[in-house]
Amino acid sequence: MILRNFALFIPFILAYYTDQTDTKYMFAWLGSIYLIAYSVFLCKNVFKEKIDFFSPIVLSQTLFWGYTGLTSIFYFFDQKGYEFFERVSPFENTLELQRTANSQAYIVLGHASYLLGYFFIKSKNNYPKYKLNFKNNTYFMLSICSMLLAFIFRFTPIVQLSSYLALFSTLCGVRYFGLALKNKLHIPLATIYLIIILIAGFLSGMKENTLYPLIFIGFIMYESFGILKTSVIFVPLMVLYFYYIPAYNNKVRDTRWYDNKTALETFDIISNVEISEDEIKNNNWGFLTIRLSEISMLNTYIENVPDKRSYYDFEIMGYGLMSLVPRFIWPDKPSPDETAQRRAVENGALILNSEKDRTSAKPQTIADAYLSRGAIGVAITFLVFGMILKLATNFLYSKLGYELGISVLFYSLFSILSRGGSFENLFNTIAYGFISVYVWIEVLKKYSLIKLNNVKYMNI
Repeated sequence: MILRNFALFIPFILAYYTDQTDTKYMFAWLGSIYLIAYSVFLCKNVFKEKIDFFSPIVLSQTLFWGYTGLTSIFYFFDQKGYEFFERVSPFENTLELQRTANSQAYIVLGHASYLLGYFFIKSKNNYPKYKLNFKNNTYFMLSICSMLLAFIFRFTPIVQLSSYLALFSTLCGVRYFGLALKNKLHIPLATIYLIIILIAGFLSGMKENTLYPLIFIGFIMYESFGILKTSVIFVPLMVLYFYYIPAYNNKVRDTRWYDNKTALETFDIISNVEISEDEIKNNNWGFLTIRLSEISMLNTYIENVPDKRSYYDFEIMGYGLMSLVPRFIWPDKPSPDETAQRRAVENGALILNSEKDRTSAKPQTIADAYLSRGAIGVAITFLVFGMILKLATNFLYSKLGYELGISVLFYSLFSILSRGGSFENLFNTIAYGFISVYVWIEVLKKYSLIKLNNVKYMNI
């Protein structure tokens, strides 16, 4: 057991005791790939867990650490003078490369601690308490109803429920499409509905509103049709997505967010806009190096703290706890978005040109962990993060099983465990995610969509 846990920290140890910048960075960057593969191996071959594509140790871990750690490779090459891996400058930004390598070492430390926390909690392999009583169109109906409720909750004091319901609606729609393909039923309706979901997500200006549905479609197809057949379609689709969407997404944001155009007006404008290949290429490299990765902002935080500003210690955690209090109980509660963005501004990670500047940037989990107390803060934060991931996995599986509990509700209610966020968002989303599970169980029971499992179960 000691050797197994020690193996989690090998990449960090190698990076920590290496002075050469490129080697340090590659030890840390490759370390996250090693940790993903090693953790799946341990789950399957040592702990004898059933591993599926939507298992959080597979999909959630890959999404989180892929975004937090692996996307930095583009920024690293950019600072070495490359663009799309072709050298465009004879000079390297030596100082920034050293900062990036150091930041990557903190990231792989967090990743190792995350897995240590995950394996600290024992898995529950019992039968779920409830089993589904779904019809062929149940996911479709759940998606429609959730979408309507999400719209209604936008105008209530508990507006946060709107985001839960919107994501749940999307994932139910995707699951409906997957089942339609698998069972060869409702394919026309499911396809049209999926296209509507993707168009609505695209017109929102939020890349994840189209990226996440596509990823989930791919993983559902992997489950149903196997890796080889699915990859022939899914891999080229994702390449096309990352090639074209960043440039068009910028146009949508400018039109929707800053010009205040309606969705229909935006669709009309985008459908007639022409973007040159050079513009797409330049935009894509900017997207890959800056907007896809948080590494440049993490470099800034590490440069500023503790040399220019002392560690925050428990201050950020305090903001996280404050976020748990509903606003209708505490009307004067500081805005979680404002307190999070304040850290970005005061540490130079976000520069606002005026009071009316609407640019937004909030620290990611790794940044808040570091700002709290450096390497110790990173280790403790992600140790707890990994434990929460396993607790949420056990909880949802023990109640509602894999199909609904894990592949839909986990990624709806605990999506922040797959993408990260500031402490304010983490505390709030996780706490109310656990509460929401009980609400969903009561709703599903009321409409006879789940029923008690007759198979004996233990420790539920």
